[in-house]
Amino acid sequence: MLSNLMHKKLIFIFLALGLWVGTPARAAAPNGPVVILLSDSEAAYGQQVAIFSEEIGLPVQVFNLHGDLAHNPGLKDKLFACRPSLIFALGAKAAYAAKLWTQDRQDIPVLFAMVLNWQRYKLLDGSSNIAGIAAEISPGAQFVNMTMFLPSMRRIGLLYSPLSETILAQARESAALLGLELVAEPIDRSDDFQRAFKRLAGKVDAFWLLNDPFVYTLKNMDWLEERCIKEKLLCVGQTQNLARMGLALTVNPDVGQIGGQIAAMARNILLHGQKPADIGVMEAIGTQLFVNVGTAERIDLPIPPRALEMATSVIR
Repeated sequence: MLSNLMHKKLIFIFLALGLWVGTPARAAAPNGPVVILLSDSEAAYGQQVAIFSEEIGLPVQVFNLHGDLAHNPGLKDKLFACRPSLIFALGAKAAYAAKLWTQDRQDIPVLFAMVLNWQRYKLLDGSSNIAGIAAEISPGAQFVNMTMFLPSMRRIGLLYSPLSETILAQARESAALLGLELVAEPIDRSDDFQRAFKRLAGKVDAFWLLNDPFVYTLKNMDWLEERCIKEKLLCVGQTQNLARMGLALTVNPDVGQIGGQIAAMARNILLHGQKPADIGVMEAIGTQLFVNVGTAERIDLPIPPRALEMATSVIR
């Protein structure tokens, strides 16, 4: 039998993960299938479909937008014809479509995942049926990981557009709590990125890359890889591909756990009566650190052994 202290600890963990539902009356089993709506056919989505389908333990039906809402104009009718009990939307286009399609069907819960900078799509605005998992680790958690690799860091630079003002506010608050200074410079278009970065580089100890559509473009990332080395600046991104491209460090969610986490949320909604509005947008359970030691050497960054031991993957 669990001790009192252990029982309290378990309750705390479940509350922190948004998975505790107390002892509400058990909801009736859903009549229709759980629908998975894909933005396109990315391999990363396929991994989440497999994990979710195995973990949910309920009938699942998959629909695919194939990258464009206009690709299959009858898709919405086909989806609703199967009387979905819940929609799991993967990717920004699927999440936005699910929001539009359920505006008059707030009784159908929608869960989303793998939506970069989800705030800019206003997915929760005017909807009580939507919850999800953020595609980014919170600014505070990212800053803590950055200081582990660069203990002398005091000033963090970033570029942002109006689309990232919510994240910027969270970042300012987190930086202040950690005794760090955020040096932020706005840009209004992606072509402003290079000039703004050059102005910023000499004023900061590290550069934090936002998942902002004006900042995060292929052209800017190709340029940033070499520029960080030229400036000998620790540049930190939020997707593992950036470390493989050449950034010294990325801090991102453990995508391998997202499908299972969403499945737990879905079961709580469908089988235990939890409301999406009470869940909101959660962080992914796990964090991954990808370290490019080749880039670290080129920017003269000595990585503390303890930090290297905590890395999910070391790229040489």
